[in-house]
Amino acid sequence: MFLRNGEDQQYILNAAARRKLLQPLTADEMQALQSLHASPALLNLLRDPSTVASAQTAADFAARIEQQKAQALRDQQLAAQAAATARLQQQQQQQAALAKDAVGLAPADANNAYVGKPIGLKFTAADGAPFDIEKLRGKVVLVDFWATWCGPCMKEVPNVVAAYEKYHGKGFEIVGISLDKNKDTMLSVTKQKSMTWPQYFDGKGWGNEVSTRFGIRSIPSMWLVDKKGIVVTTDAWGRLDAVLATLLAQ
Repeated sequence: MFLRNGEDQQYILNAAARRKLLQPLTADEMQALQSLHASPALLNLLRDPSTVASAQTAADFAARIEQQKAQALRDQQLAAQAAATARLQQQQQQQAALAKDAVGLAPADANNAYVGKPIGLKFTAADGAPFDIEKLRGKVVLVDFWATWCGPCMKEVPNVVAAYEKYHGKGFEIVGISLDKNKDTMLSVTKQKSMTWPQYFDGKGWGNEVSTRFGIRSIPSMWLVDKKGIVVTTDAWGRLDAVLATLLAQ
C-alpha cells in the first residue's frame, strides 16, 4: 500500500479495520481507501457486509488496539527516560573531564605516589583537639605543610586565610602540618594571622613525623584532598583559589 503526505499505513489500516468491525464501510470510505491504493483483497474484504464482526469480536479487537497503544506509549516513555539518562551521564562525564582539566597536574604531582589516592591523617592537634581527616569526607581539605621560619610560607598565609574565609562556608577545611621546633612561636603566629584551623606539631622540624611520612622535602607544600578523600594535587601553592572553585563545584 502506497502512502502520501506522510500518512501512516498502520494507522490507516487499523482505522479501517476498526470501522469495518462495527459496520460496513460507506462508499466515501471505500473511495478514500482506493485513493490510497489499498490492495484489491483488502477492498473486497471491507466491501463485503457478510464480514461484519460481532459486537464481542469488535470489543475484543478494540481492547487489543488500546493495549497496543498503551504498550507503545510505555515504550516511548522508557525510550525517553533512557535517552534522558544517557544525556545526563554524558553531561556528568563532560563536567568531570572539564573539572579535571581545570585542576590539572602541577609538576610536583608527576612523581608523587599519593596523587589519586586517599591519605590517612589522624593525630592530636597542637591545641589538644583530635583530628581525623576521614571525618571530613564530603569536604575539600587543604593539607598545608609550612613553618613560621619559612619566608615563602609566611608570604602565602594571607592568601590561605582569604581562601578559608571565602570557601569555608561552602565546605572547605584546612589542616596545618607545622615544621616548627618552637610550639609557642607557632601558636603565637597562627593566632596573630587568624589561622584558626587545626595544626600538627611535634617540634622535630625537618624530622616532623607527618611530613617525613609523606616525603615532604620542601615547603610550602600544599596538598588538596577532594570530597571523596582523594589527593588531587600536591602543588596548589599559588593557584589555590582557582583549584578550590573547581573542586567545590563538583
